[in-house]
Amino acid sequence: MPAERPEYPEARTVDVQDVVAGIGFPDPYRWLEDDSEEAAAWQREQQSLTDTMIDGWPHLAALHASVGAFAADGTGSSNWMVEPAPRFAGGRWFRLDRSPAPDYPERAALVVSDGPDLPGTALYDPNSDGNRQISWFAPSPDGRIVAFAVCEDGSELGEVRLLDAGTGDRLADRIPQRTMGPLTVPQWLPDGSGFFYTAADTSSETFALRTFFHSVGTPPPDAPEPFDVPHGPTVQVSADGTRAVVSAVWPLPQYVCDLPGRAWRPFVQGIDASVAGVIHGDRYIAVTDHDARRGRIVAIPFDAPAPSDPAGWQELVAASDRVLSHVRLIGDRLVVTGSVDTEARAWVFDLDGRELEEVPLPGRGALPLDVLPNASLVPPEHPEEFLFAFSTPTSSPGVYSYRPGSGQLTTLREPRVHLPGAGASLHWARSADGTEVPYHVVRPAGAEKTAEKMQPSPTLITAYGGGRVAWPAQFPGPVAAFVAAGGTLVISHQRGGGDLGSGWADAGRLRNKQNSFDDLYAIAEDLIRTGVTTPDRLAVTGWSNGGLMAGVAFAQRPELWAAVVAQCPILDVVGCHRHPYGRFAIGSEYGDFDDPDEVTRLAGISPYQLIENGTVYPALYVHAGGADVACPPGPIRKFVARVQAVPDTTAPQLLRVWDRVGHGMATSRSEGITHATHWLAFLMQRLDLTPVDPSAGETRPQETTAGSGRAR
Repeated sequence: MPAERPEYPEARTVDVQDVVAGIGFPDPYRWLEDDSEEAAAWQREQQSLTDTMIDGWPHLAALHASVGAFAADGTGSSNWMVEPAPRFAGGRWFRLDRSPAPDYPERAALVVSDGPDLPGTALYDPNSDGNRQISWFAPSPDGRIVAFAVCEDGSELGEVRLLDAGTGDRLADRIPQRTMGPLTVPQWLPDGSGFFYTAADTSSETFALRTFFHSVGTPPPDAPEPFDVPHGPTVQVSADGTRAVVSAVWPLPQYVCDLPGRAWRPFVQGIDASVAGVIHGDRYIAVTDHDARRGRIVAIPFDAPAPSDPAGWQELVAASDRVLSHVRLIGDRLVVTGSVDTEARAWVFDLDGRELEEVPLPGRGALPLDVLPNASLVPPEHPEEFLFAFSTPTSSPGVYSYRPGSGQLTTLREPRVHLPGAGASLHWARSADGTEVPYHVVRPAGAEKTAEKMQPSPTLITAYGGGRVAWPAQFPGPVAAFVAAGGTLVISHQRGGGDLGSGWADAGRLRNKQNSFDDLYAIAEDLIRTGVTTPDRLAVTGWSNGGLMAGVAFAQRPELWAAVVAQCPILDVVGCHRHPYGRFAIGSEYGDFDDPDEVTRLAGISPYQLIENGTVYPALYVHAGGADVACPPGPIRKFVARVQAVPDTTAPQLLRVWDRVGHGMATSRSEGITHATHWLAFLMQRLDLTPVDPSAGETRPQETTAGSGRAR
């Protein structure tokens, strides 16, 4: 690659201090945070520079075709890749549906049918409704009404709509509050008369998510439910409609009420633990990490005199080396999902905690819909069957069903695409504090045969490492094009994420946050030590929290990387105290803006504050969404300007802000493919990789075409 320093758009500096908890930090590019014409013009010049460098690559069209082939029937995103699983309600199935190859639509349609993947009726098709997309859907238990959220222009803020599932007609109900992405899905009362939903309060100085209750056919609520639960409150409703519990994204059942009255009273509060479960009669049965960093199952009586005291909990399943993550009530059985050495497993227990069987999963891989810590707080997809998506690092998600006690796994939808000849293996690296950190290596066809004479290969680490969100050994979707081209893909399971349980996550959060970054560096150094790659052939990428992680890796350990791609990142951690969502996100995962010692620590993991003249930084590509509420482009512009001003760095430092795009969870399929193609092209140029071109008859993904149920 040429070593000439690009000619960047000029960015003036200003004499501004960002003062947090009495500590001042220089903020010379503060003006780039503004929504001014000057900042917009600077951004347009950056776009032009980036597009010129990417669009001039002669292999761009081939890469675009390869990325599209591996995206298959997914969302097109390289991060939020999987649609929700089909849901059974009132004798029918509801799903978000995409047609089979090669005519995948831009956006999934909401379909109702007689089977989970049979042809059916499209109740709402956003492909004929402007730039809109479905964020989530929730049919009433009787299947008469379906609620869903419609996002517009790339924003994750969604309008709640109600449809008559028999006619497809929209009900007259209009709900003004906007939900935020698919993180908290509404829950219905069993009789379908109303539902709880969580909406974003974007008008407050402090970002907040609040819960409302809507009765079908009545005016919308003008006030939220009277409880204060931070971090994304989620209401669970018992199958018999007698109780409701409110938990959160980081689960803890803090309040309970008897229905229909909704007189909330405290339940489990004031303990530093995760408690995620289901309502069963007079008990809350849950997976908890209290005294069990990899999880145990307990039962908490609703009428307990002190439900917040773990001494009064009944242990049903003791802790062990396996990770227990989620529990679901399927018929009269508990289906518990988790992992062993980061690879997905599932077990069946009776209601007293006696283990009955292990679910026969299709292979060694991941349950991609279980990555969030609150994934099981929604009702099961089917009352008598465990329905789930499953993928491996080399095969895209299929949909499967298991009826407890049957011993037989039913395939509802085959994986659409496979990485031909590729292999995946689990490895461990030793972090700075001696902790063994797992990671998966996905190598292209033929690589394993020459392992004894391994030649360093272009290698990309993908990671997340935060929010108790697992980053499992799942199919990489569009990024599979990197492996097909001969690259090695590494999936990091570092602390901060829930890959080895919530205890593993907490060991990389808040005051332990540096552990998460050190784990990443340990994996990189292990890959170099074992000959998989070299620093001049090693790259790292991450999205959202992982985008911040990529920015920290860029600034703290620039010598490790040939290239870094930060997707939808926060890059000025210190400056987040001035932004509602940033204060919310950093406060829950990184540290306290009101504590001077904490602010000093935060500055040490804030990429904007870490950049120094005299340092040689690797090539950088920052992807951002112009409509991103969580990680807006203003602070990202500041960081890029600061890096471009470092005189000793000749490698390109590029920015691409995509208009009418948010955090990547409400993007059309073609947009997601274009975004992934863009940053992958940047990496492959730097790492000297040439993509395969499926349209030219080169080695291509192996496709499975059977089992489509697209409505016509």
